[in-house]
Amino acid sequence: MAKAVKFAVSIPSNEFNELEAIRKKTGLSRSEFVREAIKLWKEEREKKKLIKIYEEGYKRVPENFATIEAWERASLSSFSEEW
Repeated sequence: MAKAVKFAVSIPSNEFNELEAIRKKTGLSRSEFVREAIKLWKEEREKKKLIKIYEEGYKRVPENFATIEAWERASLSSFSEEW
């Protein structure tokens, strides 16, 4: 792990109290809590980026009716006759 750096953060007292309650329930230190929050924020940001890329691609090349029908036929044919 890289060298740790300390920093101060100012937040409203009600948010601090909420953070402390969650942190204590989970047994995390403040540092662990902040690291986890940053990790989750970065993951969420990456997901949003990937969704945006997917949506832009879909807008450029949307499905047509023939493609949808082909997927439906392929899906239905994969089920056995017992269903």
